[in-house]
Amino acid sequence: MQSVDGRLMQLWPVPLEQIDRAWRDGAACLHEACDVSGGEITGSQLKMLLSRGERTLIAMHDGTEIVGWGVVRVDQLPNLRTLFVTDLVAHNGHFERFFEALKTMAASLGCSTIRCAAGPAQARLYRMKLGFQPVYTILECEVDHANLP
Repeated sequence: MQSVDGRLMQLWPVPLEQIDRAWRDGAACLHEACDVSGGEITGSQLKMLLSRGERTLIAMHDGTEIVGWGVVRVDQLPNLRTLFVTDLVAHNGHFERFFEALKTMAASLGCSTIRCAAGPAQARLYRMKLGFQPVYTILECEVDHANLP
């Protein structure tokens, strides 16, 4: 996929046996995405999931260099198959330039949709630039085990 500036936008899935190397080469920045997950996962836990093949690490390459890292998984739901972007860090990498490549990846995996979790600012950006629409909102409250009957 070529962007408006003529650069080739590619997503490079990282093979399982290369996860450690990719982590040293920059994918460790994905801890930043984990840090805003509300305690759902840490960077080291994400690396473990990637190493076990439970999710796929992708390098975002602009034809010159890697400008970001992402993690995806395929969710087979009862009524659809979706590519879920679980983590993404692309400092000044302009993720939207890679969206066509992401749609191509999703189609090649048999997915009919792409989903992601996003904070309010990201959600506005993804709606404006990429056409994402809210599906539902996930809410959370803590359970105080000490005060249960």
